[in-house]
Amino acid sequence: MLELARFRGTLPLFLAAVAAVGCGDDVDTAPGGGGASTVSTGGSGGVGGLGGSGGEGGTGGEATCLPTDGVTLALTELYFGQGTNGEWKNVGLNIDGLVSDGTSTDVCQPAEGGDPDVAYPDGEGGIDNSFGKNLLPLILSVVPTWPDGVNAYLEEGRFNAMLKMYCLPPTGDVPVLITKVFGGTELGSVPAYDGTDVWPVVPEILGDPQDPESSTLVFENSSVIGSTFDSGTQETFILTIPIEFNEQSTLLKLTLYGAQVTMTLSEDRKSATGGVIGGVLNTEEIIAQVSKVVAMADLCDDALYDQVVTLVRQSSDIMSDGTQDPGQICDGISFGVRFEMQEVQLGDVGPEAPPGVGCP
Repeated sequence: MLELARFRGTLPLFLAAVAAVGCGDDVDTAPGGGGASTVSTGGSGGVGGLGGSGGEGGTGGEATCLPTDGVTLALTELYFGQGTNGEWKNVGLNIDGLVSDGTSTDVCQPAEGGDPDVAYPDGEGGIDNSFGKNLLPLILSVVPTWPDGVNAYLEEGRFNAMLKMYCLPPTGDVPVLITKVFGGTELGSVPAYDGTDVWPVVPEILGDPQDPESSTLVFENSSVIGSTFDSGTQETFILTIPIEFNEQSTLLKLTLYGAQVTMTLSEDRKSATGGVIGGVLNTEEIIAQVSKVVAMADLCDDALYDQVVTLVRQSSDIMSDGTQDPGQICDGISFGVRFEMQEVQLGDVGPEAPPGVGCP
């Protein structure tokens, strides 16, 4: 196991790049309520349930819903579980349905010769969040303001992730609801988060790059029961965060598999608090994302990069589809985050972002 202390003095440049989202921003620490969203299979369009705006004329009968009717919520805050008292243990979900520790025999095998005590134990009640346990402290040891920087970007309108709940009625339970996830490009102004912001949509996850409603990330079986929104299980979540370093910029794409999103809607269903997402980062995919930042820092040939890659692999605690298999090597890193959201409007399709170049 690579000791965390080995990296405190030897990786400031590299980890500053990894954590360079908002590095140096002077922003208040995010309170414990943020989180993220994003999602899975699906096509364009989609109408889920009844409700939305009322139909023209007539008396009685069902309300009608146009294909684009819905409530769109955008991230206003993310909380990763930073802190020195095991705060990560309460951030995320029990993805694999197990309560595991270093002696568990019903989980996948450690990667890169890792010690099971690195990836485990789970958090409270089996919460799976090896990212919060192992990788977040490494980032914060070098750049303590990283979470604040991410939230500063949200406050400035630099990026976002949005959930649009189609045909969500103003009241009542909706056992089956179609919800789509959208990425937000730079807004171009400071967002008000009062329902008036018209947020441009990133084209990369659209089925039709000319149609801002055609997200391919869809919760087919989400629901609203009382005030609780639930995406359903085994979804895919994508959060793409801009990173600037060394007068260069790129996007860090966090793709979560086997994910679930829950949140508590306000009475008017125009905002959400207590949001939680739990999912799994594919280990090799996240290494590829980190390599883009390493390339910006011109550290691809540095031996310390190889050590960090080993540490990331040794943090793997689950299969990348959110299951456990004692006969397989772990290839995923569990991840949890909390979030809050406010109403916005979907805008037109924004510009495509350059993919960034990683280490060869």
